[in-house]
Amino acid sequence: MEIADLRRELQTLENPAEKLLIPCHEGTMAYRIWQGPFQAETVLLVHGGSGSWLHWVRNIAFLQRHYHVVTVDLPGLGDSAELPGGYTAADAVDLFVKSTLQVMQGQNFHIAAFSWGCAVSAQAAAQLGKQLSSLLLTGPASLGDIPRRGTMKPLIRRTRSMSEQEVHDANRENLARLMIYDRNRVDDLAVYIQTLNTQKARFNSPQFARSKLVLDGVSQIRVPLKVVYGQFDAPGLPNIAAKQKLLESVRADVEFEIVPDAGHWLQYEQAALFNQIALQWMMKNSN
Repeated sequence: MEIADLRRELQTLENPAEKLLIPCHEGTMAYRIWQGPFQAETVLLVHGGSGSWLHWVRNIAFLQRHYHVVTVDLPGLGDSAELPGGYTAADAVDLFVKSTLQVMQGQNFHIAAFSWGCAVSAQAAAQLGKQLSSLLLTGPASLGDIPRRGTMKPLIRRTRSMSEQEVHDANRENLARLMIYDRNRVDDLAVYIQTLNTQKARFNSPQFARSKLVLDGVSQIRVPLKVVYGQFDAPGLPNIAAKQKLLESVRADVEFEIVPDAGHWLQYEQAALFNQIALQWMMKNSN
């Protein structure tokens, strides 16, 4: 597809949303709100590292049929302001909590989070208190310093000297290495989103991947918890199934599921499956 067509597709999705810029620290946090059915509950979608609300482009329209849908751009990512030098994960969590509580204005809501967004959401959950109805974590890292498969090719570093085509090709290959299991599913929209996201990425989330942010966070809360991984989640290999026992060691009641034929960005690669999983989970835990 041509860039103009891809841009138009994203604009068609974004235009109906109300965009809120919530003052935080020395800048703002960017939220988008799509109104769902009358008296519907709300779901907040929290994206992954080097990402933005665009990680959810294949999920928003479906979820909007049942819920008010809210997305956030985390600090230093997407349209949200960056943190000062020397930032910690706690700094990002703090801004997320403060701005989210302003947006939600006392109402209950569900969270569906992806990758880095899982660490932020797990840490934030206790501070969000009884307003949080359920927590769905998709492809979380930050489960401790556990073995990883060493055969995944390193990501291609993009440099200023690269041509536009070289950047495009690097982003396509990186998606196949890290995000999407079947490289035939790395379509033009995914590459365009990856390009937009990485151009705006000013926050280094990989530095926290071997931390215990998710385990420590979920161990402190009793909110209903579900964790899903793609069967071939590259950062989660070599033993994704073993993560169930790890999570159960701190939350015996966690609901755990592996989605077949999917990689890390499973809500894009297997959107129809993910959408049904998310819907059934939130309906099960509705107020």
